[in-house]
Amino acid sequence: MSCILPSRRLPALALLLWVVPLWAAPLHWPTTDAVVEQTADLIRYVVAINGAERVDGARLALPEQVSRYYWQRDFRPAWFNRDGILLEAGELLQTLQQAEAEGLPLSDYPLAAIEQRLFGAIDDLQQLAQLDLLLTDAFLRYSLNVHSGRLDPQHAGGDWFIPHAPIDPTALLAQALAQQNLTALLATLPPPHEGYRRLRSALYHYRAAAARGTWPPVDGGDILRPGAREPRVAQLRRRLWLSGDLPEAAAAEPELFDGVLRRAVRRFQQRHGLQADGNVGAATLAALNVPLEARIRQIEANMERWRWLPRQLERRHILVNMAGYELQVVEAERPVLAMRVIVGRDYRQTPVFTSAMTSLILNPYWYVPRSIFRDDILPRLRRDPGYLQRAGMRVFSNLNGNGSEVDPAQIDWAAVDGDNFPYTLRQNAGAHNALGQIKFLLPNRYGIFLHDTPDRSLFNQPARAFSSGCIRLEDPVELARHLLADDERWSRARLEEAIGQGKPLGLTLPEPIPVYLVYWTAWVDEAGVLQLRDDIYDRDTRLLQLWQENATEIVAAEPTNP
Repeated sequence: MSCILPSRRLPALALLLWVVPLWAAPLHWPTTDAVVEQTADLIRYVVAINGAERVDGARLALPEQVSRYYWQRDFRPAWFNRDGILLEAGELLQTLQQAEAEGLPLSDYPLAAIEQRLFGAIDDLQQLAQLDLLLTDAFLRYSLNVHSGRLDPQHAGGDWFIPHAPIDPTALLAQALAQQNLTALLATLPPPHEGYRRLRSALYHYRAAAARGTWPPVDGGDILRPGAREPRVAQLRRRLWLSGDLPEAAAAEPELFDGVLRRAVRRFQQRHGLQADGNVGAATLAALNVPLEARIRQIEANMERWRWLPRQLERRHILVNMAGYELQVVEAERPVLAMRVIVGRDYRQTPVFTSAMTSLILNPYWYVPRSIFRDDILPRLRRDPGYLQRAGMRVFSNLNGNGSEVDPAQIDWAAVDGDNFPYTLRQNAGAHNALGQIKFLLPNRYGIFLHDTPDRSLFNQPARAFSSGCIRLEDPVELARHLLADDERWSRARLEEAIGQGKPLGLTLPEPIPVYLVYWTAWVDEAGVLQLRDDIYDRDTRLLQLWQENATEIVAAEPTNP
């Protein structure tokens, strides 16, 4: 084959020319129509016989899509024609080499096999056919990964229920090659959201830090407090300087815990969601000693979740970040209102989903969910039959809470089946109601809504996973005022007056507002500060495990042919 495809290594200049936008023609290798047809026959054999499962020992990531693509084009090669290898092959290779910038591992793509064939000696048509198949598979996988994620969110723990429109990577490849705009088209695929772009920048800086070396640990021991003087302070100083929390590493007394270091500790604590007291206790020490590589994986996991979101979020929406314990009202990608929230306990986790808030209720009743009745209230009633009266709860004869009232003293609570209780419990409106004084209606199949709470003290805790799944709000009156701002009748004073009357009152919002309940353990705030939080539901852990399992299933073996 050397008379058709010369056995020579392309000089570095050739690759450079491939990525210059003004270079619009393919490399002119002396191929022929016969070479194209014979290569098509080889591709037909690989696709038709083994379903494109493997190419020269390398298992393809998307064999079904690869097969469909070549069937659609009658097995003709995609990446070269009678004039030679297309420039798009080099453009794709360069994009793949930069995949880590998007939080995608280079190991997901057969870079070595592609580079060997592009820059090495191609001595037979089989290697040319293999190159075409490998490039196609790499394009399809990368385009799906960078647009929609490395995993289907429905397979990442069953806790993500936000719909996302997929792309057809085979149609995308046909478009890119036909319009000769592969690089530009691939650049449009990452999420367009500002939050994703900020995380991508943070990932760049953390990768650069990792290239310089790992973060040194801080030794354990007693709580480190301002004023302390010991060797661990010097460790702490260097660690905070490396992560950008301390402006300068040098100090006149490196082992003295001075005021500058205390401010750095507080900054570190604030951006990790810890109690910002300036002391290095167990929780702060644990966060300090999370390896740099683990933080990089954490950022990548949250970039993945951005890829699972719709491409366009509504200009005005509510965003609840469960891992960050925060609600934001967002307008034009900027928060205009923020407050602390309480989310579901570990064993009653709040799911990720979206819905449209349409109305709210002042002084709501609370209809006790069956799971809470079975798991929490019924065991208590068996110990303390007078609990219902003290809690302001009443029993009704139907599940809607509007039937005839039933005397709880007439019910044998010891014999009640929690799963088949024929009545419903309704808690009276008032200051002690579990929903507080406002409930925001959010139609969904998970029974989740936003509401007030009578227990205000829990908002002072840095970690706030205390609810049975619903979202408790720090300042529900302010959220109601903001959502009703277009209705001049409902100032904050008027809302508080209506609440004070103690009667249930339903209010319809001027227009529905989309609500997104999400799970981010890493994000960059408006000030450009990377915020990191604990993985309260172990969803990062599961995602990383699934990535590893997926990578194990699709391991690209080294080509067996020279």
